[in-house]
Amino acid sequence: MSDLIFNNTATAKELTMQELKNKVPYAFLSTPSRAVSDKYIHLPTSRVVEDLSKLGWVPVEAKQTATKQGKKSNYSKHMIAFRNPDIMIKGKNGDDAFPQIILTNSHDGLSSFKFMVGIYRMVCSNGLVVADEEFANFNIRHRGYTFEELQTVVAQVVEEVPRKVEVMNKMNAKELTKAEQETLALNALLLRKGIKLGSEEAKGIEYDQDTLDEILEVTRPADEGDNLWVVFNRVQEKLIKGGFSAALRGSKVRKVKSIKSFQTDIKLNQELFKLATSMVA
Repeated sequence: MSDLIFNNTATAKELTMQELKNKVPYAFLSTPSRAVSDKYIHLPTSRVVEDLSKLGWVPVEAKQTATKQGKKSNYSKHMIAFRNPDIMIKGKNGDDAFPQIILTNSHDGLSSFKFMVGIYRMVCSNGLVVADEEFANFNIRHRGYTFEELQTVVAQVVEEVPRKVEVMNKMNAKELTKAEQETLALNALLLRKGIKLGSEEAKGIEYDQDTLDEILEVTRPADEGDNLWVVFNRVQEKLIKGGFSAALRGSKVRKVKSIKSFQTDIKLNQELFKLATSMVA
């Protein structure tokens, strides 16, 4: 199974329903945004938010897609991250983390509720979703939603946490050479550009040393070192948040922008984490 990582800017603060409504009004739609079949049961995401709160999981971050004229099918896609304050992964030197539930949904009649498992690192304010494809594709359809079905999802989240911690521990134990770190950084850049690794196009692309050095640069004490986990965190943060300068050898230097779309974010991070975990011996 491949894994995915998703970056968000969640804090420890619980969002009120009004704050959530301000961030993702699509989650509160009382009717679907397009014509649907008679079998479709409209269930606003806000109802699932309320039910997750009953199970101890509160919203801490939310995003939605921008409305694009003429593209009704993309009208109401949104994401909400939840955290249970009583469930925490204790790390070394204050590098604590909280498991998360990442919920995505739309009210266009084309999508179901999808759930992913997340890990939020307090030390760097990075939200990382570490969910395998099998779990990420666990859906609750807009037909006969029940609270019991949601309870099953939450139980799966809790069961997933130890396995994800094991992956993190293996990455912590894997030391990378300088050459391996640069290969990870280069391949991450190719993935962000949408270039398939190992392709003929990829073989012809080479970034200058300054670009690789900036991606691998340590920005906080908690990410110092050469093990795969900390190196991956540095690369992942740079590729998602941008702000660094990149240049192909002999080409003009360009400032890399941050990724704004949560859908693009998820897709890229799925590829990034799969790339990183492939380096675990």
